[in-house]
Order: sequence, then structure tokens, then C-alpha cells
Amino acid sequence: MPLTDQGHPIIYYPKGKSPREWGQIHGESVRSGIQELAQIRRELMLKKNPALLPELQGLAQEQWEVTKRFAPDLALELEGLTRGANLTLTDIVILNNYTDFRDIIPEQGCSTVAFKRRGQMIAGQTWDMHRTAKNYICTLVIPETAVSPGQIVFSLVGCLGLMGVGQHGLFIGVNNINTRGARAGVMWPALVRRSLQCPNFEQMSDIVTTAPVTSGHNYLLADTQTAQHWEITPDVKEMVSGISTDQSDGTIFHTNHCLSPKTKRLEDESSLSSTTFSRWDLLQTHLSKAETSSGLYGILTSHENHPKGICSHFESGLQDPSFTCGGGVYDFRSKIFTVWRGCPIHDENYVHYDFDMSTLALLKTIKR
Repeated sequence: MPLTDQGHPIIYYPKGKSPREWGQIHGESVRSGIQELAQIRRELMLKKNPALLPELQGLAQEQWEVTKRFAPDLALELEGLTRGANLTLTDIVILNNYTDFRDIIPEQGCSTVAFKRRGQMIAGQTWDMHRTAKNYICTLVIPETAVSPGQIVFSLVGCLGLMGVGQHGLFIGVNNINTRGARAGVMWPALVRRSLQCPNFEQMSDIVTTAPVTSGHNYLLADTQTAQHWEITPDVKEMVSGISTDQSDGTIFHTNHCLSPKTKRLEDESSLSSTTFSRWDLLQTHLSKAETSSGLYGILTSHENHPKGICSHFESGLQDPSFTCGGGVYDFRSKIFTVWRGCPIHDENYVHYDFDMSTLALLKTIKR
């Protein structure tokens, strides 16, 4: 099917509207893109595991029920999305929780990073997904409510969120780890959004580490003084690296192989990303030199060791069927959140936004 470039839309959720209304606005504003992406993800899943076909509706319903209990407001947003996009609930669950649903071959080679220099924290990540996803990246601007701070979330059309920043000064990033033992649980994009509703780091950490997840991911959690990487599966929750409040300098990063001995025992090594160790070595080499958010952006968009670099692009037979589709960097001092779609060097449709987290205002746009 044709892939329609959505142009990295910014979807603004109006203040004073309900979660269901937000979802419907989202669904109606990019309906055709959501329908395309839902079909693409369903076809990719069934191509990898045709035996899932008779199980799709039942598994989707189980994940939906767990998510509804975990975050009722986000379930309402998904209901609105379903109506606005004119899709089934199964379609929307697959779109949001695709990587956990398929859980067979790695298509995410994301790299998550946080560092503190002279007491100032910076965090960010790349997003490596199946090459078809790049055209469907969007950014959600979510206003403050009576129970939640404002948020800016890097996402896909029809999806609750992939990574983001909340106005309480919290950042969450996610990258995939390939582990056995998946079972129906909360949709991980709902966990991303739920974590950003928290008022402080302690509550965010508690939410993420106690959630009934579906499959394995590494979560990067950060605030102005603390950063932690957590490898989380349905059976194991383990912090594998951290920067503490009493450190003025420190660096942590993660690619896509398990670091914890506990999660390592569950790792499906046959499904490891072919770039994970190369990206790990590059980050280990270069992050010590990074001092600023622009420095981190430069590392995350680097093509050193291409095609197995940090910003990587598929070349048949050399790596996984994934692209670095975009990324984000947050500077806790300036409160500027930078997100981008595509590659600044190779893509003619590269899009870059800078947001001020104090006001949720768009400061700068670069488009090619």
C-alpha cells in the first residue's frame, strides 16, 4: 500500500476537553494516516506470525482491559481515537502495542542516554522502528489538567506516546529488549503517558516499576538531578544504571541488549538487534565528550560506522529492517525539548521542532 507522508504533524489537545474528546480530535485530524499505519502494522505482525490471526481480537481485548484498569483516562483517549479514526479497538491496540504483540524479530534499535555535567541534566534517545513508521511520526502537545501537568510527547499518529517530557520536569524514554515470557498486559505507550502524569521522580519510578507490562523494555527515567535505566519484563524489574542526586557529573546509556543478569537469563539472543553492540561501543566512546544538548543531538544523529551507527539506515543484509526514524533531546536547564523526524543528512523530508516546556510553545521549526 502507498505510504502517505504525514509531515510530522503537531497535534494540539485543547484545554478543557475530556480525554475521550482529545482522542477523537487526534483520530479525526490524521484519520487517513492512522488507518494506513494500523493496516501496515497488522500486516507486518501477521507476516511474522500468521498463527496470531485467530488470536488477535482476544489478545487485544485482554491488553485493553489491563490498560483500562491501569489508566482509565488513557483508555478513554483510546476510545476517542478509535471513533475519530473510524477503526476497531483491535486495530488501535495493535497500532499502540505492536512491538509487544509481535515480539518475534527486533525492529527497534533505539538508544537511550542521560548525562549530567556540572550538575545539569540532559536526556534523549533515538527512535529506530520499521522503515514504514517514519512517515507517521507526530508530536502531541497536551495541556495541564486538574490532575496532570502539561506534556509534550513524541509519538506516532494513533498512538498514545513513545517518549516525552512533563512540565513537572520528568522525562521518559524507552527502548526494546527482546525477552521471553510475554503475556497480555498494559500497553506500553499508556505507561509512557501515565508516568508523565506523576508529580515527581519517585512516583514516576513507582508507576513504571510496578506496572503489569506485556513484554520487555528498558525505560530511561530522569528529572533535573536523577536518571535511571530500568530493564522491565513481566517477571523482572531491575535498575541497571543510574545518576544520583549527589553526583555533579555522570553518564548512563542503553541500547538493545540486556545488562541485568536477571533479564539476561530471559533474553532471546536470536532476536538481538544487529546494531546494538556497535551502538553501545559508539556511545561509550563519544558520550564522555558531550557537554550540551546540541552535543547529544550530534551524537544521536551521527553516521559513524554506518550502516550500523547510532543514526542507522537499512541496507539489505547488513542490519535489521529498521531505520532511525527520529529522536528527541531534553535540556533540563533551558527546558527546551527538541524532537525530530528523519535524518538531517539523508532525508529530504527531515522535520525538527524545538519546544519550550515552560509554556508548551513551539520555538523553532526546521523542515526540508
